[in-house]
Amino acid sequence: MSDSPVRAAVVSVGNELLSGQTVDTNAAWLSSALATRGISVVRRYTVGDIESDIDEALGAACALAELVVVSGGLGPTPDDRTKAAVAARLGLTLVPDDEVRRAVEARYAAGGYATVPKASTGQWMVPAGGRPLSNPLGTAPGLFLENDETVIVLLPGVPNEFKAIVEGDLFAALSEKGLVRGGIHHRIVYTTGIAESALCESLESMRSALAVDPLAGMELAYLPDLLGVDLRFTILGGTAEGAQLRFDRTLAALSEVVGPWRFESESGDLAEAVHRLLLRERRTLAVAESCTGGLVGKRLTDTPGSSETFRGGLICYTNASKVALADIDAEELARAGAVSDLVAAGLAEGAVTALGADVGIGITGVAGPAGGSPDKPVGTVWFGTSVNGNTETVVRNFSGDRGAVRARAAQTALALVYRRLLANEESDWSAS
Repeated sequence: MSDSPVRAAVVSVGNELLSGQTVDTNAAWLSSALATRGISVVRRYTVGDIESDIDEALGAACALAELVVVSGGLGPTPDDRTKAAVAARLGLTLVPDDEVRRAVEARYAAGGYATVPKASTGQWMVPAGGRPLSNPLGTAPGLFLENDETVIVLLPGVPNEFKAIVEGDLFAALSEKGLVRGGIHHRIVYTTGIAESALCESLESMRSALAVDPLAGMELAYLPDLLGVDLRFTILGGTAEGAQLRFDRTLAALSEVVGPWRFESESGDLAEAVHRLLLRERRTLAVAESCTGGLVGKRLTDTPGSSETFRGGLICYTNASKVALADIDAEELARAGAVSDLVAAGLAEGAVTALGADVGIGITGVAGPAGGSPDKPVGTVWFGTSVNGNTETVVRNFSGDRGAVRARAAQTALALVYRRLLANEESDWSAS
């Protein structure tokens, strides 16, 4: 049996999905669940409760995939038309299934109903030759059908019922058909502070310079967002242990390029990475924020267990609050201006002193849309970090609207202190 992944397509049915009233979480969850079993979702379709649209999507899906999963439209109401559309496309009639009927009757009886409501009697009508998939949480069963070289699966759209059927009868049925193969293995590497284009250029340059390409036989996807670029490494087939060994070797070979921008985090949140470093170093952190208005403090306190490492924060939004809370000299502030290295350093040191922390972060800048000047345009942000009584400052210029500037500033502040803590930790190890 080949280790190459089975191709799958997902057809999501429901007017509520198209109108935006309901977010289609089923399709995303299913893609991930199938990938771990060597089944790759190559296309998704979303259609309303219209038989012709369901038929069109099903035809396209069957033309390119070995497995087609149709979600939604299996309930008892008149707008649930999936079974009829699928049966018509496959040239099948709907016939009663005694096993499904007994299951439906038992569920309604358990709910105190003497008889099954007439609208629900259609639940036990299935396309002839279809194999029901048990639904332990609802009345609508899943259905497993085969058409030439394609397996077609119908599932209810209610998320908990959908997942219960997939993890139960569906995966068992796919295994019996030999459609579960070597898994698709991923490793996500989180980076921040480098543009996607620059990171890609550096990685491609290194690949061409090495005698042996560390990425041979491996897929690499760049996943950028406002705060950084995630690198998703993918290996198709093989064992999980073998894949992890390949990932480790690959990242070791690419460490020169990726290392300066990488951070270690299970959740992908840099705040979690900072928290873990502080825990290891047995240090505490405090912040004094101006233009970010508490975003760094929020990021840190979103991390479970942060009370062990985060002392608190000062929101020093006005010049008066910078003087009163962070003890910045009023005359020096007036001379240098609120957006300056002097104020950034003073905020970091003021946070350490005021809150009794080991490490301090200070942030001051122009988030916009107004307030900029020729020498300090909108997007200018100064950062101060105080570690072991040593304060460093740096300035950055960010693009985007007010929200983007503030979000990028908060991420940069966390990145700066993370790098300093990491360098301090590595220095301690090399000295011991």
